[in-house]
Amino acid sequence: MSTATELRLTQQWLALEHEAIWVLALVGARFPALEGAAQDALPAHETTRDRLADAVTDLGGTPVATQPSYDVTDPRDASAARALVRDVEARIAAACVRLVGPTSDRARDRAVRGLRAAALAQVRWGADPEPFPGLD
Repeated sequence: MSTATELRLTQQWLALEHEAIWVLALVGARFPALEGAAQDALPAHETTRDRLADAVTDLGGTPVATQPSYDVTDPRDASAARALVRDVEARIAAACVRLVGPTSDRARDRAVRGLRAAALAQVRWGADPEPFPGLD
């Protein structure tokens, strides 16, 4: 994988981490029953975001910035809020899968850890376990 491709894919994952942090803050603020789960999930996403920003810089790029808001479906109840979190986790898993194959050992290791974390998060938020998370 070229450095440019690795940079592009890492930026995509970083953008999704920004979105996950935003979604978790939204879910935690709007649904008191989910506040604890959302707060518990935030530190891992913040750590991943920071590490990915460093990786982007190491690859010669400027880390993609967070958006003021994201185009997500407005969750009307806790079930829809859980689905919203599962959706962003599924997209993170897919982003990680794209980095697992032809990449450097360090990036591959980071992507495998990210894939595992996203797959486990999907289950914690109510998804059924998948045999191959991140693949559609």
